Amino acid sequence: MDITEEEMIKIEKIHGTLLLIGAEDDVLWDTAKYIRRMELRMKERPHTCRLESVIYEHATHFVFPESMLKTMLPIGSGIFMKLAFQAARKYPKECQSARMDIDQWVRNAVAEWKSTER
Repeated sequence: MDITEEEMIKIEKIHGTLLLIGAEDDVLWDTAKYIRRMELRMKERPHTCRLESVIYEHATHFVFPESMLKTMLPIGSGIFMKLAFQAARKYPKECQSARMDIDQWVRNAVAEWKSTER
């Protein structure tokens, strides 16, 4: 199901930094398709938003930072991921590496935001 123009969030009206994170192997929602659509929309329209995006080949639908996943599921997070997502069973190292990368990426973005806060 595609989203219509009326349903679309007009991301070009966002002020600040926008982090878009997705995975090619997201079986619940085609995040890669919509991130690419949002990137194109930002190229075509004037905006003041700073866009940062990344699409991982293997990361599942749970593109959470590793530290967040460990907070939500302090025991058995790895087992849960493998039970919930086939890609996590097939590519466990790649999925964990993506979550660790996301963790650092989000931490850096928050630190940058805090440093520019008035």
